[in-house]
Amino acid sequence: MKKLVLVFICLLPVFTCQGEIIIVDNDGSADFRNIQDAINASRDGDIIVVRAGTYNENIFFNGRVITLTSENPDDPSVVQSTIITTNFGYSMTFDFGEGSDSVLTGFTITGRGIFCYATSPTILKNIIRDCDSTGIYGGNGAAPAILNNTITSNSQGGIYNCDGRITDNIISHNNGSGIVDCDGPIINNIISSNSNGLGGGLQYCYGEVRSNVIENNYAALGGGALYGCYGRISNNIIVRNKAGSEGGGLSNCYGDINNNIIAGNKCQNGGGLYGCSGPIRNNTIVGNIADQRGGGLSYCTGSVLNNIIAYNKANFVGGISGPCNNSYNAFWFNTTGNFGGGATSGTGDFIANPLFATEGFWDPNGTPNESDDFWVDGDYHVKSEAGRWDSNKQLWVIDDTTSPCVDAGNPNSDWTGELWPHGKRINLGAYGGTPQASMSLSDLGDISDLNNDGWIDYRDMNLLTRNWLSNEVLLPEDLNRDAVVDFVDFAVLTENWQPPIPAVPPIPNPMTWATPPYATSPYSIAMIATIATSTDSSGVEYLFENISIAGHDSDWQGEPNYIDTGLSPLTTYQYKVKARNKSNLLETDWSELASVTTPTDDTTPPSPNPMQWAASGEPKEIKIGTGSFDFYATMTAAEATDGSGVVEYFFQCTTEPRFSSSWQTDRTYTVQVGRVNQRHRFQVKARDLFGNETGWSTELPSLP
Repeated sequence: MKKLVLVFICLLPVFTCQGEIIIVDNDGSADFRNIQDAINASRDGDIIVVRAGTYNENIFFNGRVITLTSENPDDPSVVQSTIITTNFGYSMTFDFGEGSDSVLTGFTITGRGIFCYATSPTILKNIIRDCDSTGIYGGNGAAPAILNNTITSNSQGGIYNCDGRITDNIISHNNGSGIVDCDGPIINNIISSNSNGLGGGLQYCYGEVRSNVIENNYAALGGGALYGCYGRISNNIIVRNKAGSEGGGLSNCYGDINNNIIAGNKCQNGGGLYGCSGPIRNNTIVGNIADQRGGGLSYCTGSVLNNIIAYNKANFVGGISGPCNNSYNAFWFNTTGNFGGGATSGTGDFIANPLFATEGFWDPNGTPNESDDFWVDGDYHVKSEAGRWDSNKQLWVIDDTTSPCVDAGNPNSDWTGELWPHGKRINLGAYGGTPQASMSLSDLGDISDLNNDGWIDYRDMNLLTRNWLSNEVLLPEDLNRDAVVDFVDFAVLTENWQPPIPAVPPIPNPMTWATPPYATSPYSIAMIATIATSTDSSGVEYLFENISIAGHDSDWQGEPNYIDTGLSPLTTYQYKVKARNKSNLLETDWSELASVTTPTDDTTPPSPNPMQWAASGEPKEIKIGTGSFDFYATMTAAEATDGSGVVEYFFQCTTEPRFSSSWQTDRTYTVQVGRVNQRHRFQVKARDLFGNETGWSTELPSLP
């Protein structure tokens, strides 16, 4: 038996055959009966193998650089039958400086879960379930690597305050969010059927959230899938999530939200997204439902670019509701309208059937009652006569029609992730800018130009040889698209070999104005340059210069528009603009000078002043969820008005500043305050577009 165990351990990729093998069996037939006794007797480099059984212990790693493993972490029956549990404290504790070489793998952890304090162990291939606390709880900068675990049915959430990698896990059916306050990369997980007051799937996670399936989660207030996540949110499938109030899919997320499928989510306002102010680009936002406003998006004030927004439903505005900076989006069949609440169509927006490979839909479940309808996923690759990627068959298929979303994105967006023929312009939707983008009918560029620099030379040959004999699908180097890089691809590249072409600046040269500078307030001036064309296929950057005052020039930037702020009223300013290629940095000449004068100042704050609470809007304490800390303060300010047309509100907690809001356009503010009867005190004020602030309202306590 010991020989079999030794052979198994040596084959595990994360382990090395150093130190001793220590066997634990609670029937007394091994080196130790108890896991803790084995750890205490171990030395760095040892491997402790625990045989199947239930071990009722509080386990401490005590700083040991060891591997604690069941007999076979890759056998589900072994993992399920090797159980660590306890009735008090934590089932497993890392609090003595453990790093990544301290490994826990192959157990079922129940009872009280895992605690990591200022440590970063590796937690691998475990089942962490039915704990009457958080499944994995971190503190003081804990950053465990949480890899390929099943974390399910825990009473206070799946993972809390752990800043290491969270990858390839199944995190489901936890009460208190799947993942909370975790700032490391969260990649390739299934995050399903979790629930909380805010962010049923993820809450306040500030790192990258990529390539996850986030589905069937629920939040009583906002963010059925994600709430308050500030890092990049990309390439996720965010479907069938629900929220009671705002953001069936995402709410108050401020990072770059790109290349996601956001479909079949439900809530009162913002069925797909609510209050997300970061860039929202190249997403497929379909089939979301809002009982009130914004079936697709509501109050998303950042850039909304290159998305497909279709088949969304709301009682008021199925598409976009609330102020929005939108352009180059496709809209189709959004009930009760595409725009409202201040949103209007932008540059490049259009209405057309996106022609998905397969449309998703709401199944009525055999009843007329919409409350039991369920969402059926579609295939959101758009059709193309030049080629569409079929993920199920893992090959390119030819359609009899081509979607209007092919080559319809912003001309300055990065299209270079798409395979040729790409038309040198990004597609709309979740697959735009990626190797799965549907192919273009345009023959711009060359299939052999692997680095998209405008010619085929040794640089492209180097890329091909780096992937020689690779059978990975969707590689640009697989020039004949047969899923292997070989001599056929080499022959295609050499046949198209061409020397570099002379380098020249972008066109037009000199640069020109699309919209000359114009005043947007007494303190700001906006302007738009003509969209330039790169001559080295790398894209274009723009530089705007204020020649009237120092320190007000833009940096080199990818967008052709610029807003100069911090100016003075009744003052004349002059501007010029030029462009350059991103790769070879060749610059155009400056445009002609353009002059503009700012208007007079506005010094009047909104009304009422001082600010007031709405009727029955004073702070109240409410309980959402079953946890002992699931208490929230909610409050509503009176509606303020101002001649500028824009009013923002700031709610200040005078007893605990961290419970204060940021400036927001919503008059209602809700914040988790922890325990009941804390009687935190709040006050509110408002400001207009020019920064004129009212006085504070009456300061009131939050009452039950």
